[in-house]
Amino acid sequence: MKNTAYFINIGRGKTTKLADLVSALEQGIIAGCGLDVFEIEPLPAESPLWQLPNVLITPHIAVKDAENIEARRFELFLENARRFAGGKPLKNVVNKAMWY
Repeated sequence: MKNTAYFINIGRGKTTKLADLVSALEQGIIAGCGLDVFEIEPLPAESPLWQLPNVLITPHIAVKDAENIEARRFELFLENARRFAGGKPLKNVVNKAMWY
């Protein structure tokens, strides 16, 4: 991978050797990563991935067939539309500075 590349894993956790990934991230071999699955879930609190600024971690939610996912997405969209129209804070706002 290029040093400007971002590694994304939403497949199977055991397909990625996390120690190697951490090393590549820390050494700047790749620019960053987005991870939804891990060898051990949940990702242990002591994992260095939690502290790296170029890592985006999601809680195993990158799935199309989750129970009622389409309805839940629509409800969130509708709730945020109501909040936006009412001048209230939105739910699940992305914080790009914090990578989530």
